[in-house]
Amino acid sequence: MKKRLFLWSIIVVGLFNQHLFAQLFTNYTTIEGLPSNTICGGIAIDTANNKWFGTAAGVAKLSDSSWTVYTMTDGLLSDYINCIAVDINNNIWVASSEGVNKFDGNTWYSYTISDGLIDNDVKYITGDNDGSIWFATFSGVSRLVDTIWTNFTSSEGLASDLVNYIEIDKLGNKWFGTWMGGFCKYDNATFTTFNAGDGLLDDNVSAIAIDKSNHKWIGTYYGISIFDESNIWTKNYADTNGLYNNIIQDIAVDTSGNIFVSVFADYLGEGGICVFNGINWTTYTETDGLVNKIVKRIAVDRNENLWIATGNGISMLAAQTGIEKNSKKSEISIYPNPTKDLLYISHYKPITVKIIDITGQIIYASELNSEKQIDVSNIVSGTYVVQIINNEVISNNKLIIQ
Repeated sequence: MKKRLFLWSIIVVGLFNQHLFAQLFTNYTTIEGLPSNTICGGIAIDTANNKWFGTAAGVAKLSDSSWTVYTMTDGLLSDYINCIAVDINNNIWVASSEGVNKFDGNTWYSYTISDGLIDNDVKYITGDNDGSIWFATFSGVSRLVDTIWTNFTSSEGLASDLVNYIEIDKLGNKWFGTWMGGFCKYDNATFTTFNAGDGLLDDNVSAIAIDKSNHKWIGTYYGISIFDESNIWTKNYADTNGLYNNIIQDIAVDTSGNIFVSVFADYLGEGGICVFNGINWTTYTETDGLVNKIVKRIAVDRNENLWIATGNGISMLAAQTGIEKNSKKSEISIYPNPTKDLLYISHYKPITVKIIDITGQIIYASELNSEKQIDVSNIVSGTYVVQIINNEVISNNKLIIQ
């Protein structure tokens, strides 16, 4: 049965008054409304910036502070979710080992091998701008256009039938990550394979991301290989030059060009989030407030916040600016705190002030020159972050509005 639950906020203590890149994590577990802490099916962001999570006990939707949970009672083929995606028409696609479901906002529809899907056990889903939906399985790839299914295997040119990741570039080319076959490009006519012989660190590909320069970031269990816009290998990253460890689980890119990488090595018992700002790598782990080290899929929302699926809940890291953590603190101060009506800010240079709620939404933003106070009387009581930006430093301060 569909359930509606409401959010309790958890703010990780000790991360306030740090530089933006060391911003607080906001963590979510079953206490806040998740049906399970095992986020095995990843994260999808819809056009309204709602967050959808695939768990071991169904699908959870977070809309502002309200949770909605969907299970087999609502029409899911299975409550244990492999992956989740949103298409260009804002339909939600969910896969399990039993097949695929589509949710149009009202009804859950089911698709299995009897409808044309190449394999019920779907590992990854992505949608193209033309409305087609692509499904990765260990039997090959399926494409759905309206009601027409087309299947692709190694016989048609796939590098391997063991496909577990799909990414689509701005030209509509499809990029498939495979086990034991490297990764391959499909230009809607022919397949081209790239493997260890072309500079790839390993032929087992676990993740693919494409940055704004059309460079492909290829994740493997030996690190990351980068291929440029001409598909020429340019660089590798591993634990020897920036990564926390080499076992790549997922890669995401924000609009500022920051690269986010989730890594987890079960044999080492270590995992975290690695962030590359174009110059330096920064790693975040449980000691920084991450809810759990078993990090899985990641996604960037429409406000540039990073959402992290783990084996014990979800973490959200607020929007990044590409500047490293542990920078010097701002000399700017705010008072009183808690406050009811007016917030005073001591500053000697022009600053930008933002007030951010626990979901990462910016609810107030203004540039202050000579002004020293902000009227917060119209803001709902609760816990917030005041972000202060000047030419030298970006700082975050915990704010309680009564």
